[in-house]
Amino acid sequence: MKARTTVLAGLTLSCVALAGCSTGKSTDLGFAAAAQEGAPFTVSQVAGEQAERAYLFCPYTDKAQAEALGFDPDDVYSINDNSQRWETWSGIGVIFSDDRTPAIEWFDPSIIDACPGATTGDPIDVHAPITPTVEPVEFAGDEGPTDVIKLVVE
Repeated sequence: MKARTTVLAGLTLSCVALAGCSTGKSTDLGFAAAAQEGAPFTVSQVAGEQAERAYLFCPYTDKAQAEALGFDPDDVYSINDNSQRWETWSGIGVIFSDDRTPAIEWFDPSIIDACPGATTGDPIDVHAPITPTVEPVEFAGDEGPTDVIKLVVE
Protein backbone atom coordinates (compact mmCIF):
# COMPACT_ATOMS: atom_id res chain seq x y z
CA MET A 1 0.00 0.00 0.00
CA LYS A 2 2.88 2.35 0.79
CA ALA A 3 4.35 1.82 -2.69
CA ARG A 4 0.98 2.66 -4.29
CA THR A 5 0.71 5.82 -2.17
CA THR A 6 4.22 6.85 -3.18
CA VAL A 7 3.45 6.26 -6.86
CA LEU A 8 0.21 8.25 -6.62
CA ALA A 9 2.01 11.10 -4.84
CA GLY A 10 4.61 11.20 -7.60
CA LEU A 11 1.91 11.22 -10.26
CA THR A 12 0.17 14.06 -8.41
CA LEU A 13 3.31 16.15 -8.62
CA SER A 14 3.65 15.31 -12.33
CA CYS A 15 0.10 16.44 -12.97
CA VAL A 16 0.56 19.66 -11.03
CA ALA A 17 3.64 20.35 -13.12
CA LEU A 18 1.43 19.99 -16.18
CA ALA A 19 -0.99 22.66 -14.94
CA GLY A 20 -3.44 20.20 -13.45
CA CYS A 21 -3.46 18.00 -16.55
CA SER A 22 -5.58 20.68 -18.15
CA THR A 23 -5.60 21.64 -21.80
CA GLY A 24 -7.37 24.26 -23.85
CA LYS A 25 -10.26 21.88 -24.54
CA SER A 26 -10.39 20.38 -21.07
CA THR A 27 -12.51 21.46 -18.13
CA ASP A 28 -11.15 20.68 -14.67
CA LEU A 29 -14.05 18.76 -13.17
CA GLY A 30 -11.90 17.28 -10.40
CA PHE A 31 -11.46 13.77 -11.81
CA ALA A 32 -7.66 13.97 -12.11
CA ALA A 33 -7.36 15.04 -8.47
CA ALA A 34 -9.77 12.31 -7.36
CA ALA A 35 -7.87 9.67 -9.33
CA GLN A 36 -4.57 10.78 -7.83
CA GLU A 37 -5.94 10.39 -4.31
CA GLY A 38 -6.12 6.67 -5.07
CA ALA A 39 -9.48 5.86 -3.46
CA PRO A 40 -12.58 4.83 -5.43
CA PHE A 41 -14.89 7.74 -6.33
CA THR A 42 -18.08 8.37 -8.29
CA VAL A 43 -18.90 10.95 -10.93
CA SER A 44 -21.55 12.49 -8.66
CA GLN A 45 -19.10 12.75 -5.74
CA VAL A 46 -16.60 14.63 -7.90
CA ALA A 47 -18.77 16.64 -10.31
CA GLY A 48 -21.73 17.15 -7.96
CA GLU A 49 -25.19 15.72 -7.55
CA GLN A 50 -26.35 17.58 -10.68
CA ALA A 51 -24.22 15.19 -12.76
CA GLU A 52 -26.97 13.50 -14.74
CA ARG A 53 -25.03 11.44 -17.30
CA ALA A 54 -21.37 10.69 -17.90
CA TYR A 55 -19.42 9.15 -20.75
CA LEU A 56 -15.92 7.94 -21.47
CA PHE A 57 -13.93 9.64 -24.19
CA CYS A 58 -11.11 7.54 -25.63
CA PRO A 59 -8.41 8.15 -28.24
CA TYR A 60 -9.72 8.78 -31.76
CA THR A 61 -12.99 10.32 -30.55
CA ASP A 62 -15.01 11.71 -33.42
CA LYS A 63 -16.41 15.23 -32.98
CA ALA A 64 -19.79 14.13 -34.39
CA GLN A 65 -19.98 11.29 -31.87
CA ALA A 66 -19.32 13.71 -29.00
CA GLU A 67 -21.96 16.09 -30.35
CA ALA A 68 -24.50 13.25 -30.58
CA LEU A 69 -23.89 12.57 -26.87
CA GLY A 70 -24.63 16.23 -26.05
CA PHE A 71 -21.13 17.76 -25.96
CA ASP A 72 -19.68 20.71 -27.85
CA PRO A 73 -17.61 19.27 -30.72
CA ASP A 74 -15.07 22.06 -30.15
CA ASP A 75 -14.26 20.40 -26.80
CA VAL A 76 -12.94 17.32 -28.64
CA TYR A 77 -9.52 16.93 -30.24
CA SER A 78 -9.33 16.01 -33.90
CA ILE A 79 -6.69 15.05 -36.40
CA ASN A 80 -6.92 18.62 -37.71
CA ASP A 81 -6.42 20.58 -34.49
CA ASN A 82 -4.16 18.34 -32.36
CA SER A 83 -3.50 14.94 -33.86
CA GLN A 84 -1.24 13.79 -31.01
CA ARG A 85 -3.90 14.39 -28.36
CA TRP A 86 -6.60 12.98 -30.66
CA GLU A 87 -4.59 9.75 -30.87
CA THR A 88 -3.64 9.42 -27.19
CA TRP A 89 -5.74 11.41 -24.68
CA SER A 90 -8.80 10.03 -22.87
CA GLY A 91 -11.34 11.71 -20.65
CA ILE A 92 -14.62 11.76 -18.80
CA GLY A 93 -17.51 13.90 -20.01
CA VAL A 94 -20.44 14.98 -17.85
CA ILE A 95 -23.94 16.21 -18.74
CA PHE A 96 -25.54 18.17 -15.90
CA SER A 97 -29.21 18.45 -14.91
CA ASP A 98 -28.83 22.15 -14.06
CA ASP A 99 -27.75 25.03 -16.32
CA ARG A 100 -24.06 24.04 -16.45
CA THR A 101 -22.59 23.40 -19.85
CA PRO A 102 -21.65 19.78 -20.61
CA ALA A 103 -17.92 19.39 -20.06
CA ILE A 104 -15.08 16.95 -20.69
CA GLU A 105 -11.99 16.56 -18.54
CA TRP A 106 -9.14 15.21 -20.69
CA PHE A 107 -6.15 13.30 -19.32
CA ASP A 108 -2.53 13.15 -20.40
CA PRO A 109 -1.95 9.45 -21.20
CA SER A 110 1.35 9.40 -19.32
CA ILE A 111 -0.60 10.19 -16.12
CA ILE A 112 -4.18 8.87 -16.40
CA ASP A 113 -5.94 6.43 -18.75
CA ALA A 114 -9.72 6.64 -18.54
CA CYS A 115 -10.30 3.94 -21.15
CA PRO A 116 -8.71 0.62 -20.29
CA GLY A 117 -11.02 -1.83 -22.05
CA ALA A 118 -13.55 0.89 -22.95
CA THR A 119 -14.60 2.81 -26.04
CA THR A 120 -15.74 6.36 -26.63
CA GLY A 121 -19.34 6.89 -25.66
CA ASP A 122 -19.46 4.13 -23.08
CA PRO A 123 -21.80 5.46 -20.39
CA ILE A 124 -20.75 5.70 -16.76
CA ASP A 125 -23.36 5.32 -14.05
CA VAL A 126 -22.83 8.57 -12.10
CA HIS A 127 -23.20 6.62 -8.83
CA ALA A 128 -20.96 3.66 -9.77
CA PRO A 129 -17.47 3.44 -8.27
CA ILE A 130 -14.49 4.33 -10.43
CA THR A 131 -11.37 2.71 -9.02
CA PRO A 132 -7.93 4.14 -9.80
CA THR A 133 -5.23 1.50 -10.20
CA VAL A 134 -1.58 2.07 -11.03
CA GLU A 135 0.07 0.07 -13.80
CA PRO A 136 3.46 0.44 -15.48
CA VAL A 137 3.16 1.38 -19.16
CA GLU A 138 5.92 1.32 -21.77
CA PHE A 139 5.98 4.45 -23.94
CA ALA A 140 8.14 4.66 -27.05
CA GLY A 141 11.36 6.54 -26.42
CA ASP A 142 11.24 6.21 -22.62
CA GLU A 143 14.06 4.54 -20.73
CA GLY A 144 11.65 2.41 -18.71
CA PRO A 145 8.00 1.97 -17.82
CA THR A 146 5.93 4.87 -16.52
CA ASP A 147 3.37 4.36 -13.75
CA VAL A 148 -0.04 5.36 -15.14
CA ILE A 149 -3.32 5.58 -13.24
CA LYS A 150 -5.92 3.42 -14.98
CA LEU A 151 -9.55 4.22 -14.17
CA VAL A 152 -11.65 1.08 -13.78
CA VAL A 153 -15.38 1.77 -13.98
CA GLU A 154 -17.40 -0.80 -12.03
